Amino acid sequence: MRPTKSEKFERKTLKFWVHQNKVPLVTSIVRKFVPISRRGMIHSIYFDDENASMYSARLVRTDGSQLLRFRWYGDDEPQEKGDKVFIEIKTHMNTEPSLKERFSLSPSKAALFEKERGEVQGGVWVAGDEHAQALAQRATALFKEKGLRRVLRSEYYRTAFEDPSDSDYRASLDQTVTLVQDSESTRTWSYNHIQQSSSFIFPYAVLEIKIATAALERSSEVMSNFVTELKIKGGVIEAPKFSKFLTGYAAHYQKSVSVIPSWMSDPSISASHNLSPPAPPPPAFSSPPPSSLLPIDRVQDYKKTKSRLPDQKSIMANERTLLAWVRTTMLLLYGSSFFLDHELPGFTNKVIGWTGILASLFVVIRALKQYNMRNDLLLKSETQLGKFVDGGGVNFLGVGIVVVSVAGFVSYQKSVLTYNNWHTYGEGGEGGGEPVAG
Repeated sequence: MRPTKSEKFERKTLKFWVHQNKVPLVTSIVRKFVPISRRGMIHSIYFDDENASMYSARLVRTDGSQLLRFRWYGDDEPQEKGDKVFIEIKTHMNTEPSLKERFSLSPSKAALFEKERGEVQGGVWVAGDEHAQALAQRATALFKEKGLRRVLRSEYYRTAFEDPSDSDYRASLDQTVTLVQDSESTRTWSYNHIQQSSSFIFPYAVLEIKIATAALERSSEVMSNFVTELKIKGGVIEAPKFSKFLTGYAAHYQKSVSVIPSWMSDPSISASHNLSPPAPPPPAFSSPPPSSLLPIDRVQDYKKTKSRLPDQKSIMANERTLLAWVRTTMLLLYGSSFFLDHELPGFTNKVIGWTGILASLFVVIRALKQYNMRNDLLLKSETQLGKFVDGGGVNFLGVGIVVVSVAGFVSYQKSVLTYNNWHTYGEGGEGGGEPVAG
């Protein structure tokens, strides 16, 4: 059930990236550990100030750094009747489990809360719930003290795993993670009107496993075996510090920051969103960045010196192309062997047969050469279409098959005609010899 007032979570979270083609397998592995409870879309709006202070603090993992976001479930635009908008405050702790606290308002009240920065209705937003009201006051203070504004929103399809009878373990798998640049000028829930160019689709699915703090000690061995299976069978990539907010902010506001998360150097991520040259560092980054961060200019060097990972689908397509060439060449080889049949005498037939066989061998050797050349191009991430087109080989093989087919048909008809003539006029034939006088 979705909470309607306030919630407080104290959990240890394990984060992983999942390759898109491994999502079904990873889902089946997680289901053995925790059953699927629900599926649906999740929408979030993130806030920060003009100096990116929240981004900066979360990036260096400052103790007590906070993040404010609005979140709702389901449709692009929450409905006034039935839907709730959750106002969440996430707090990072270095020595204790991080916290996520939230309270909920109706969509109209949440819009008013954002517009007025929480400073209307006498500051009373959640009557009868002291904890939720305290959170509302903290959110109001963040708006007021930092001058928060919309900077980013996210949308993704989540598969949630949870056993209703055991709240110690939860998991979520987020697919089609879309991070969109946002601003105060939108002031709407839906972002269908935002230009597509301001969207960044994260190349991996994101798996999070949450373990209640109280269950950490007694579940260490079980979790270790579970994570090992995910790594070995599911091929997941550990991403302990990954954040959708940091990723989206670094992708869309790269000109206003000089330091970005280290995971942005991943070839699949950097290829999904081009990074610009570094901008002058803001005051928040006056000191050298820690090792977990990566200056933007180093990302540029990384992209120049290290090529993208080859597309596995293209490599497999290249292999299938080679097999198709071999299968088609077998037609030419089979047709050519017809002319070497001992029942088809004649020098011309032998010439056609051996010529076809040699041509078949030539085509196979050429196909192997083309396969190796294309494979090298894929490994070097060459994408020029002209280097992959092989019109000459296709024409040669096509003409060869047509010539052998026509020659085979002519030879067959000639053999039939010769046989009929011999059967009709040859010695010992029923119609052979002189006519018998009546």
